[in-house]
Amino acid sequence: MFTSKVNAAYYAQKDDTTKTEGPRVFVSPHWVNQVIHNKTAVKDYRIIEASYGNDKNFRKGHIPGATHLNTNAVESEANQWNLLSAQQIKKVLLKRGVTSKTTLIVYSTDINAASRVAFAALWTGVNNIKIIDGGYKGWTKSDYQVKTGRATLPKTATDFGVEVPANPQYEIKTPAEVVAQQKQDPDLVLASTRSWQEFTGVVSGYSYIKDKGESKGAVYAKSSLTSADVAYLLNKDGTIKDVSQIAPAWEKWGIKSTSNIDFYCGTGWRAATAFFIAYQGGWKNIHLYDGGWYAWDKANKKDAATYPVQVGDPHSDKVKYLD
Repeated sequence: MFTSKVNAAYYAQKDDTTKTEGPRVFVSPHWVNQVIHNKTAVKDYRIIEASYGNDKNFRKGHIPGATHLNTNAVESEANQWNLLSAQQIKKVLLKRGVTSKTTLIVYSTDINAASRVAFAALWTGVNNIKIIDGGYKGWTKSDYQVKTGRATLPKTATDFGVEVPANPQYEIKTPAEVVAQQKQDPDLVLASTRSWQEFTGVVSGYSYIKDKGESKGAVYAKSSLTSADVAYLLNKDGTIKDVSQIAPAWEKWGIKSTSNIDFYCGTGWRAATAFFIAYQGGWKNIHLYDGGWYAWDKANKKDAATYPVQVGDPHSDKVKYLD
């Protein structure tokens, strides 16, 4: 039996009653529970738990009806942790019964893992994307039922419904594509969601990335305390802040709702969360630069003149440019 008890101390986006300028992405555990109980107009839906690795933790407890998805199913270390091809991701989605018309509900214990998988699905062609605000912790805090053990995959879908990728406009894959953008639009905003220490070149943030710094011209989209979080984008209870709460810090660096923006981080997880906050807020000309610092650093090693690097605070006179 499902429970319908709601912990009044827990909230998420005012329980989905507020209007958003863009498509609503972040939804409350209450709304998802209503969907599961067939108390909404949503009939064609799937729930995916996104996390790195196998389903060991998923089997300890998950939302009823959910299936586990290893993030390696949508991105590859061999490809610098960039997204796999749209055809490959389409197969992963179809195997879980997801088509372009499905309402896809993604959750995780890590908001960035959920955002990464959700972005892969949006880029491929699933337009009705939902991410559970507060994640699995929000679900359990709301006292809804959890199930244990392995999940049975739903019936495989055969027709995705659209050519893929159906939403290529949201992704910038390579440093070369960024440079091409910059030539077309000198006002392009390259918005780093990395921590301040990463942004200023104090640390690289990754065990597998030795070099420190940022792409030349990058600005600071305040999001993270470390390379493993988006603390500045979250409320204390782990729910997402509205873009209006975040925008003042971003605007100090020229990141505005009307800007042409490439959000990026090291390899795409944190940037995906920032992307969806802006997307839900109605920001139009936004993209996820998938390659991030990892790809730019590699490009810099081969052609420093084309892919220069900055180290330090670009708002100070101590910044260094390496080309």
